[in-house]
Amino acid sequence: MKKLITILMTVLMTFGIVAMTGCGGSTNITIYTGGTGGTYYAFTNGLQTQLAKKTDYTYSVVGDTGGSVANLKAIQSGDCKMAIVQNDTMVNAYNGFTQNFAETGAITNFSVIGQVYPEVIQIVTDDANIKTLADLKGSGKSVSIGDVGSGVEANAVALLRKYGIDIAFDEANKKYTSTDIVIQNLSVAKSADAMKENKLSVFFFTSGAPATSITEIALAKTVYMLGLSDAVMDEFIAENKIDNKYDVYSKQPITNAQYNFISASEPVWTIGVSATYIISNSLSEEIVYNITKAIWESKGSIGHSVESTMNTDYAFVTIGNVPVHPGAAKYYREIGLTVNNVAQI
Repeated sequence: MKKLITILMTVLMTFGIVAMTGCGGSTNITIYTGGTGGTYYAFTNGLQTQLAKKTDYTYSVVGDTGGSVANLKAIQSGDCKMAIVQNDTMVNAYNGFTQNFAETGAITNFSVIGQVYPEVIQIVTDDANIKTLADLKGSGKSVSIGDVGSGVEANAVALLRKYGIDIAFDEANKKYTSTDIVIQNLSVAKSADAMKENKLSVFFFTSGAPATSITEIALAKTVYMLGLSDAVMDEFIAENKIDNKYDVYSKQPITNAQYNFISASEPVWTIGVSATYIISNSLSEEIVYNITKAIWESKGSIGHSVESTMNTDYAFVTIGNVPVHPGAAKYYREIGLTVNNVAQI
């Protein structure tokens, strides 16, 4: 009899656990972001407070993940259900392009919630003698190109090469090397710390502006933002269409309104991509609909300056062939947008 009761209790407990995971209040969404000094982390932290208020789900925000490439691999492995990534890296992952996804192959178990704000390639230096990236040729300067395998690293390598800087990939050690500069793979927070300590001359960071770490370092010492020439930007944009047809980059200004060390009359021109929330296809249409609706209805309450650029009209215009999650598509259709490329889950 005792054995029967034990078995019955086990069955009931198991049923209860299963039932609870179907209830909104016990659905936990782990969200991968990026360096804790970056916009991905700060923006998502502010957003998750609003999501928790507007939905019945709980959210766990994870920082210092390594960025877009690592976040996409975490979606594939199931380590997280939601992530924020660069749209260019996302399209590459979905199609299995570039060496970043050579081992994993195409990652297709996710779909798009929406592009939430533009992010720009920011190149920071504390050396007044460095006017362009070309000045790094033969300099031996210490340069951080972002975390290994990140979207930041990919952008940095491509642009340094455009300015004639020697960059080679060391297959044995799986990292980039150079005869012109000393390459470091640091997060934005570690890059800022290293620059404060005069251990770093230049660092790259692809993010929404302003980024907390850059704002903080500018309070500690004089820094400068390096711009890109029109010729380099035009060439970069044309050459970096994904699969020669998906145009995911555009020219973007960084202004005095974002960083006060930039001249009010002369914005710094650079290249921008879009910060995009993606979601695991394992989540239901209802859950993703609720999350999508809550994201866009949180504009103005997130507490980060980039939310002023949030616009549903651009939610899925440069996502290439990556489909929109049916839950997100349902929300966009409700507000009058046409969504053609919808995931079949």
